[in-house]
Amino acid sequence: MPAANTPMEKGQLDSPSSEPYIEHESTSRWAAIVKKGMGNGLLESHGIVPLTVEERTEDRFFQNFTLWISMNATINAFSAGTLGPLYYGLSLKNSALIIVFCNLFSCAVPAYLALFGPRLGMRMMTTARYGYFGVLLPTLFNLMTFIGFCAVNSIVGGQTLAAVNPGHISVSVGIVVIAVVSLVISFLGFRVLHIMERYAWIPIVFAFIMLAGIGGRHLGAANAFEAAPATAGSVLTFISIIIGFTISYCGLSADLNTYMRADVGSARLFFLTFAGLYLPCMLIQVLGAAFGAAALSGQVTTWADAFADGQIGPLIGVALEPLHGFGKFLLVILSLGIITNNAPTVYAFSMSAQTFLPFLAYIPRFFIPIVATAIYLPIGLVGANHFFAALSSFLGLIGYWASIFSVVFLTEHFVFRGGNFANYDILQWNQPRQLPVGAAAIFSSLVGGVLAVLSMDQVYYRGPIARAISGPDATTGGDVGFELGLCAAGVTYLITRPIEKRLFGR
Repeated sequence: MPAANTPMEKGQLDSPSSEPYIEHESTSRWAAIVKKGMGNGLLESHGIVPLTVEERTEDRFFQNFTLWISMNATINAFSAGTLGPLYYGLSLKNSALIIVFCNLFSCAVPAYLALFGPRLGMRMMTTARYGYFGVLLPTLFNLMTFIGFCAVNSIVGGQTLAAVNPGHISVSVGIVVIAVVSLVISFLGFRVLHIMERYAWIPIVFAFIMLAGIGGRHLGAANAFEAAPATAGSVLTFISIIIGFTISYCGLSADLNTYMRADVGSARLFFLTFAGLYLPCMLIQVLGAAFGAAALSGQVTTWADAFADGQIGPLIGVALEPLHGFGKFLLVILSLGIITNNAPTVYAFSMSAQTFLPFLAYIPRFFIPIVATAIYLPIGLVGANHFFAALSSFLGLIGYWASIFSVVFLTEHFVFRGGNFANYDILQWNQPRQLPVGAAAIFSSLVGGVLAVLSMDQVYYRGPIARAISGPDATTGGDVGFELGLCAAGVTYLITRPIEKRLFGR
């Protein structure tokens, strides 16, 4: 890990009134009126303009752990775990092994990228400006990831809320409730997000403990699930699903701690973030795999009937039925718990939107989440009837782009900047003529993307490499898009970045 140094050598923002903050002062004009009316200063207008060292004052570093554990202790993680037995016919043992080991890698990458927030005071996609325009492509994919995640989260949250009182609360109503509450919290910004996430994980984790305890008497049926043989095709595709679930945080991990003090220890921040990501994802995904296998075994008829159409809400509702009214209360907690993931995601959307369309920096940040909600809400309402197909395809797709983005970004950081945060000149953050051209990053990403397409296995398309791995008779499996895309992009960037520096001098 790099030492807890701050980027002083090549330039820093000395004060909130220095030249790079002209844009910020203009952005804040409308927000100042709103803040004065609220009288509490909780509304955040600050966008992608880098924060000065003086503005990075948050010293409650442990809340980085509580933030990530709240974001990931969700029924969406539970749903991802059920895909092993449901979609790929994997046994509980094989599903659990993939979940336990693959999350080690996919959680470590965004945990390291989280260091860039307090070190540089910059948002993730602004830091990733391989070029002022070169970052537009990964930023677009990042925005699409946020919209997709929010839609998927809203669907599973709406399904679970509808299971509280079947026939009286529709899935559509549940989706709208999740979206509106998430919007309100993301509208307020960083401080409100961290206050909520600091405590929200407690009742949610308690609800999952109760679910495991009450459902535990039937989980032995998971061993009776007649799993299909674990082929290379099915294993590789489920690996891409699990990795895609958490590696997608690469595009926002630095956004959520930019206000933290610049001198926080690297190892400390990394392990707090990693633990907050890994523990809930691993444990809850394994729990989901166990519930899915038990339901598909047919030995617990009530679970099998509830899970017949692949909806998570009814399965959890039936499992908690022995608790009667208290079980319904736990269902409400689990359904509304998805807000702990949606709200930070919508918040991060506003940052990436300003990077993608720089003129949005002149609009107060808190207006942009309204646009994000207006986009993902109808997608969630339409996609509710095809949840598991949508979830499987979505997690695979975001795994492709996120792995390509992260390998290019980290290759630049470790190889060409020596792994030293002092080698980032913050004063150049919005100077196109000073930043790298970005040709090497774009070309490398395209090469990785081509390999990913040739190797992917999705509902709508199977690449020739995936078909070759899974065999001519298989209809699914063999997805190595993540692995080949990552390797191709990394190797290509190692070759093309020196050429770009030689030609353009930056």
